[in-house]
Amino acid sequence: MIRMLVAACALLIAACGGGNGPGPSLGVTGPPSAQTVAANDSDWSGLHKCPESGSYDSYLKLEQTKAPDQYQTDKTTWDDLKAAGANDSYIAAYAESASDCGQFNSGNATGKVAYVYAIRFKDANSATTSFKSNTKDFHLDDPTVAQLKAAGATVSQGSATGLGDNSIVVTIDVGGSAVYVAAWQKKSFEVAMVTFNDSGAGAQAATKINGRIS
Repeated sequence: MIRMLVAACALLIAACGGGNGPGPSLGVTGPPSAQTVAANDSDWSGLHKCPESGSYDSYLKLEQTKAPDQYQTDKTTWDDLKAAGANDSYIAAYAESASDCGQFNSGNATGKVAYVYAIRFKDANSATTSFKSNTKDFHLDDPTVAQLKAAGATVSQGSATGLGDNSIVVTIDVGGSAVYVAAWQKKSFEVAMVTFNDSGAGAQAATKINGRIS
C-alpha cells in the first residue's frame, strides 16, 4: 500500500522511457486518529470517496480479492509498519469517476484520482525512525531520485517541500497526465499521497493534511 510511493515513481520512470479516535485520557488529548488526518472530503473538489477507503486491514481484505498479486506485498508492508510501532492507519481513495476506484494503485487512472495513506505510530521517535530507514515505504533513495530527475521529474526534499524536514515531493508529467507524489513524517505520523491529473489540488491537500497533524 504505502509502497505506492516507490511503485508510482517506478511507473513514471518507465513511462518516460527511463481507526481508533484519540479520546481524552486523564484530561490530556492524544494525537488525532489516522482517519481524521487522511480523510476529509473537502480536500478534493469534484472527487468522490472510493469504497476501498478505510483502515489498512479493511483495504487489504478488498485487495486480496481484487488484486491478489499486490496483496501479499502490501500485507508485508503493513506487518513491517506495525512491527516498527504503527498503531493506527487509514487509506483514503478519491476519484472523479467510479471507474477509477478499486484499482489499488495500478497507475491506470483515466481521470482525477487521489490516494492518501496515513499511518500513526506509538510516538514521534518511532515515526521518524521508520521514515528514515524504510526507503521502500515512504522515502526514496538517492539513485531513485536521480532516475526521476533524469526522467524529467521535479523533486523537492526537506524544508523545500513545505511539509517538514522529513519529506519528499515529486511532480512529473507523463503523456499529458500530471502526477504528484508526496511522503512525509510529522510528529507521530507518516503520510504518503499520490494524485493523478490534479497536481495543484494535490499540493493544496498535502498542506491541509499536514495541518491536521497535531
